[in-house]
Amino acid sequence: MRIVLTIFLVSLLHLQGETGTITGTVQIPKTKKTEIPLGKYRGKISGKVAPPSPNVAAVWLEGPNLTAPSKSSRVVLAQKNYQFSEPLLVVAKGTTITFPNYDPDFHNIYSLSKPKRFDLGRYKAEEKDIPSVTFDKLGFIALRCEIHDHMKANIIVVDTPHFITTDANGKFTLKNIPPGNYTLHAQTDKKHKWKTSITVQARKTTTVKFPAK
Repeated sequence: MRIVLTIFLVSLLHLQGETGTITGTVQIPKTKKTEIPLGKYRGKISGKVAPPSPNVAAVWLEGPNLTAPSKSSRVVLAQKNYQFSEPLLVVAKGTTITFPNYDPDFHNIYSLSKPKRFDLGRYKAEEKDIPSVTFDKLGFIALRCEIHDHMKANIIVVDTPHFITTDANGKFTLKNIPPGNYTLHAQTDKKHKWKTSITVQARKTTTVKFPAK
């Protein structure tokens, strides 16, 4: 009964606009620029190869009574110009991600990460059945293309309705957060991740910087 009452009060505060905002920055680690080895892809690339997208960070909030939405959602992570359309996605547990191929050649997306291991097999843009995967376990998942090993992207699966990816400068804003005590997480890759305890107050903005100095 106490849990139901708490959820009701949180929902009531949200409807009344008695929520807070979290804003801040994440320090995006610098990565070395590497040449894409086009010579080794002879016969496997027949279109334009784009540079990889700028790195971003995932930011999400954990706390009492925060869980992923019960209604699952669908997200698209495309392959275009021989890159993933996003370098990093943060999604709620239960989200289904579709992997369309917009290039004229085969791609083969796979993951060896423990939370979700899969291999979509080789497929082209004109194939009608676009592969999709439902991510039902929490954690960090690295994606690769078996044919083009310069293609890299990451997925972070979280159990909360409050999450976002930063811009290329590491800036983020989370709105409509019910007042309370939480843990705020940030992560850019498998190595670089941080967390901090924060208190959100109604109609106020809490500012956070990762990593904390």
